[in-house]
Amino acid sequence: MASSAVLKDAKRAKKTIESFFAPKQQQKPGPSLDEQPFSGVATRAAPAGAEPGQAAGRMSPEAAALGDAGAAAGMSPRAQRAAARKRKMEIDADAPSVAAPAPVEDAAGGTAEPANVPEAASAPPAEAVDDGLTPAQRAQIAANRNRALARLAVTQASAPGAPPLALASLLTEPSWQEVLGPQLATPGMRSLEAFLRGEWAPGKKPVFPPRDAVFQAFNACPFDRVRVVILGQDPYHGPGQAMGLSFSVPPGCALPPSLLNIYKEAQTDLGWADRPTKGDLTSWSVQGVLLLNTCLTVRQGEANSHSKRGWEAFTDAAIRALSQKRAGIVFLLWGNPAQAKAALIDTSKHHVLRSAHPSPLSASRGFFGCRHFSQANALLEKQGLTPIEWRPT
Repeated sequence: MASSAVLKDAKRAKKTIESFFAPKQQQKPGPSLDEQPFSGVATRAAPAGAEPGQAAGRMSPEAAALGDAGAAAGMSPRAQRAAARKRKMEIDADAPSVAAPAPVEDAAGGTAEPANVPEAASAPPAEAVDDGLTPAQRAQIAANRNRALARLAVTQASAPGAPPLALASLLTEPSWQEVLGPQLATPGMRSLEAFLRGEWAPGKKPVFPPRDAVFQAFNACPFDRVRVVILGQDPYHGPGQAMGLSFSVPPGCALPPSLLNIYKEAQTDLGWADRPTKGDLTSWSVQGVLLLNTCLTVRQGEANSHSKRGWEAFTDAAIRALSQKRAGIVFLLWGNPAQAKAALIDTSKHHVLRSAHPSPLSASRGFFGCRHFSQANALLEKQGLTPIEWRPT
């Protein structure tokens, strides 16, 4: 019964996401968006065959993440309704599809249909859509969608009889799919994938960040929007800390020492009256700051436990692609491991700022006083680009 419920939930979440982005069917006349009350919570009628006790009128977490994307971007109900009307043509023209992988051989030698892996749809550049939203708000909506699709991939892979979770299904941002798709298909990444399946097995030590956040740095910051890159090493290895963005922690989590030092330097550099108390740096990501760790997973309580397993080649490929295909990016390289990546960057096209790492062990040896935040903004403004709002929102 429990297994059946998991499979039903996965199918319902997939159908909801498809219907959310698919072109709308002709509907009977009804009240306009302005006439409809807005509750701030995405709802629907209970599906046929719902399990006993299932709440009618409330979507799955995946669908709710999509339905609340505008609210998460800081929009008022009126602005959300206006944006919904203006985005209709974009959504209709850009509905994502769900890929249907080829059947795989089962243990008995027959074939079984694997669970579908969601594909994110291509989206127009955030600045190109005249919908009354800021670029950061549009980027936040896209990031919410990408995270929901990654979460759906995890749910589908958890269903009985489904094939193992594929790393490629967790990278849902379209521009990065195109850039890093070939790297994901290499033997080295297949080896990493096999290693991670073993690490994610029941009974093993927890692995951070959560599976749907492994590629959050990419899913929240499209390739063609990257303006600044901040390199970290591996994710925080304490429970509840890692969220897929280097140096960032989820809301409600205490500030780690390195992030506290980052805020201290930014306060001095930018003249803030006080230091932020929240550690979620998503607002940096949606402005075009790629918060990239060179290793994207870690075992609980064991720093560097997933290093030398294949992640370094993958993140090197991302840095190399940015260097070769983009121009004018500001790379902030803090500490010796990050500075070693300067060899991958074409300094005739990009800007590289180096300093000590913000860790308490080294911050006083060159990180404090580096003024990288104001320098990065000055370099962006020199190119006619909007500076980063470094104070987290």
